[in-house]
Amino acid sequence: MLKFAFSEAKAMAALGLIAKVRPGLTPLFVSKILFFAEKWHINRYGRPIIADTYIAMPRGPVPSTVKNFIDENWKWVDKPERFEDFIGIDNRDSLRRLIPGVKEPDLSLLSGTDVDCITDAVKFCDGKTADELSEITHFEKSWRRVPVNSPMNFEDFIDDDNAHKEDILLEMYDTAASGVL
Repeated sequence: MLKFAFSEAKAMAALGLIAKVRPGLTPLFVSKILFFAEKWHINRYGRPIIADTYIAMPRGPVPSTVKNFIDENWKWVDKPERFEDFIGIDNRDSLRRLIPGVKEPDLSLLSGTDVDCITDAVKFCDGKTADELSEITHFEKSWRRVPVNSPMNFEDFIDDDNAHKEDILLEMYDTAASGVL
């Protein structure tokens, strides 16, 4: 299975961007936004954005570390430095919601293509229900190919009809080996 080094700094920047562009999203929506952003970025540019481990959960792909950040589950992951500066969690109702932090996210950590794919994914998910997003992701090869509650393979994020599939795979293996996103 193709693995990358998770980038906590880029994850925090991505979460800050999502919270700024569309505050109040639940973890399910944030998970789907990051999944589509990663998938599109891999298909276009040959590398993931944050490289979290995506788990094929019953309602679709979930970036495991980011989900623990949003859930503030500090027994499973270390709390990122300056977490509250860049993102906030509104848990006044029964659902946790991502909101902007007290400071602007450090978007210099994200490339222009990272930002484009994240904002495109926000637009794609906007207006859809949680059930619709779950159903859409259930048609994704990367979700279908693994048992529920198992890690998804980044190789399977590449669309079968992508004319550059082999080149992307070579690029991804090179990127994964060097650890550079």
